[in-house]
Amino acid sequence: MNKRAIIAITSSGIKLARELRDSWDKSAPIFVPENKAETDLLVLPTEKVLSGIHALFSQYEALICIMAMGIVVRSVAGVLEDKRKDPAVIVIDEKGRHTISLLSGHIGGGNQLTLEIAEKLNSCPVITTATDVQEVTALDLLSKEINGWYDNFDETTKKVNGLLADHQKVGLIQHEEWIKDFRGLTLMEASDSVDDFQAVLLISDKKEQLFSEKIIQVVPRRYVLGIGARKALAFPIIKQEYLNFCDLNNVHYRSIKEIVSIELKKNEAGIRQLAEWLNVPFTTYTSKELSAVSKKYPQSDFVKKITGVGSVSLAAADLASNGQVVTKRYAGQGVTFALGRNEDDTCCTWWD
Repeated sequence: MNKRAIIAITSSGIKLARELRDSWDKSAPIFVPENKAETDLLVLPTEKVLSGIHALFSQYEALICIMAMGIVVRSVAGVLEDKRKDPAVIVIDEKGRHTISLLSGHIGGGNQLTLEIAEKLNSCPVITTATDVQEVTALDLLSKEINGWYDNFDETTKKVNGLLADHQKVGLIQHEEWIKDFRGLTLMEASDSVDDFQAVLLISDKKEQLFSEKIIQVVPRRYVLGIGARKALAFPIIKQEYLNFCDLNNVHYRSIKEIVSIELKKNEAGIRQLAEWLNVPFTTYTSKELSAVSKKYPQSDFVKKITGVGSVSLAAADLASNGQVVTKRYAGQGVTFALGRNEDDTCCTWWD
């Protein structure tokens, strides 16, 4: 998906669009109606503005619309899907007096873009999300920053953000320094009781025992999962062995950000189903690429005969984590696993 685009429909709006592009993002295309097209401007995909915005909605991470808000609202109304997937939409009036975060303020980054644009245009930023207005953090925002997962996304986000916006007591437990924005949160001490809080966020990639319904575990996705499997191995077997592997290593099954294997396995239905179930990308390496690191690990003559490499799961985890393998090889019912730690956000798919 492309990063961001600017849309303008009048001469005044186009003038402001050029000013914004030149001062903020020189790579951002400017889309205009056909009768306004010039050499540095692109024509909207359709003749009508509403359907043109509609067409661009799924192609960009952010749309900056310089026009009346009513036009934008009517344009996107029919294509809204989910706050985890919809692009950020920012509306600017043609005089550049107000920059308004309309859609996907948190996950889509609309609020941050609004502040950036407002600074460039010397305009007034308008942000209406309750947590921002009350100057507290938000569950979906802090989770995005750590590439986190938590259960029942919509319901849980609404509940916790409502508590934060209402300045209710929300606790935070973290064994590593995951979260730095504590606004509205209370960092809990060992002597604190969960009963004294309306909700408690537990930031952990471990398999935690949640002893209270008030505790919400946010799982940072920090690991890559190397996998090798017998041909045509069924998904239920792979899934069960994967859960056993996670239990053995005390990692939460949702702490995986990517699955990696040998190219020979790229069309294996069971592995692809595991990736779909975890909602993470599945990447494969050639036997030549794996051979460069596989000799660091115990070799299997049988695996080498089939794949050309003596170690698949460990070698794949090694490549995907730049050598940061953190578990031994696990084997069971024809499938092998190994974990590598990779906390770079670039390859992640975040939400269910």
